[in-house]
Amino acid sequence: MPTPMDAGRTGSPSAVPAWFVVVELPVRPRAARTELAAGERLDPAGVVQLDRALDRGLQTAVLTLDRAGYGPDDDWVVDRWIECDTFDADAVLQAVRALEGVVVAVTSAVPGFAGTAAVAARALGLRGPTPGSAALADDRGALHRALADAGLPGVDWAEVAAHDPDLTSPIGYPCVVRPVDGGGAFDAGLVSDDRELRALAARHLARPDYGRGMRPRRLLVVEEHVPGPRFGVDGYVDGSDPVVLAWSEVVTTPPPHLDSLVRTATTRPPVPEAIDWVRAWLAATGHDAGPFHLEFLLGPAGPRLADLGPGLPGGGGHACTDLVSGVDTADLAVGLLLGEPPAVPAPGAAGASTQVLLVAHAVGVVREVAGVREAAGIPGLVAAEVVTDVGRVAGPATCWQERLGQVVTVGDTPEQSWRRAAAALDAIQVDVVAPALPRPAPRPGARSCRDVAASSVVVRRRGPGSRIR
Repeated sequence: MPTPMDAGRTGSPSAVPAWFVVVELPVRPRAARTELAAGERLDPAGVVQLDRALDRGLQTAVLTLDRAGYGPDDDWVVDRWIECDTFDADAVLQAVRALEGVVVAVTSAVPGFAGTAAVAARALGLRGPTPGSAALADDRGALHRALADAGLPGVDWAEVAAHDPDLTSPIGYPCVVRPVDGGGAFDAGLVSDDRELRALAARHLARPDYGRGMRPRRLLVVEEHVPGPRFGVDGYVDGSDPVVLAWSEVVTTPPPHLDSLVRTATTRPPVPEAIDWVRAWLAATGHDAGPFHLEFLLGPAGPRLADLGPGLPGGGGHACTDLVSGVDTADLAVGLLLGEPPAVPAPGAAGASTQVLLVAHAVGVVREVAGVREAAGIPGLVAAEVVTDVGRVAGPATCWQERLGQVVTVGDTPEQSWRRAAAALDAIQVDVVAPALPRPAPRPGARSCRDVAASSVVVRRRGPGSRIR
């Protein structure tokens, strides 16, 4: 029986292929044109993991329900695409066992498939998180129930059917609303009444799928709105105790949409006891191996878990963690699956790193994109990209694919990193022609994080009228 130590990509007669297998891949738009990108290329964490597996001499395979849905963009990191029913653990196992050689890891960086990958890995005797946990369920209701079962404080919440014609919030208003599934990445909102709730439900019902064949369950979770700052945590579990690599302060888009807008990462926790909260949340939800990304709110009644993902943050967000921790987190994730010792942080890490997402705040057609290359000269710029282009329709983002781009910077302090990101945003302009009636221009004076981030997308009305930011 061959072992992973016998395997390799050398092509020698004695080499046995060793396979690093992932179930589906995270995808996101890339720069629409070469001139609309500056700095580093920020691939999704799952794609970077495949690259790190190749660096180790492993062969890579991606199991997918629909190969055509990916196109050729990721072929450079995939040795073999295999079509199978990626929702079915038995089908995944059958496809994996058909590979010649030895399989050294089965994983997924897509929340909806992390549970299936964990079942397959466990059946093959490979490393990975324990199957069946709330952390792997891609079910917000399961997370809430797990917290309650562990005796941890949580928010008031309820599940409601999106198609209910008399839809209302059983917990009152204002409330946060998300689909029960989809990894928390789609159709989230902060609503203040039945009208706004039903409008969000209508948008959700109009979404045919989440991609990769994932069909929405059409259930919404309404949750108590917790006023207070939002924080992110990125780290990993290797054994019994979690290791935190980065803490971040998170700013979300203005209501009614609720999406990440600004994230500034450092290695300093917001309060000393935050690590104890993280440890308790991970234990309650059953996340016992591999990387994690969670977010929590620090409200008047104390901390409340907001989101938990069994993997690295999506949309290139893992780059901020890498920059402040000195750890290549995609490489770390691969190493943990292979039983390697965790990486030692490299010297020279940044004091802080900021990611700002470019979003439109009104529906319209993109008329002009400019300033990306000018942003390249700003000190501390890591990456800037615009993923939309002239002639495309833009509007408030309800998922990653609808965002217009991003900027990532570093600095010695959070303030310096944020100022550099704001300077890059001032350089980049995305002009959108919006035919709706004019709205008042923003008030003069000091601008908040939300104001500065929004200034990168200039919405102009047809004919004379004010500039909407």
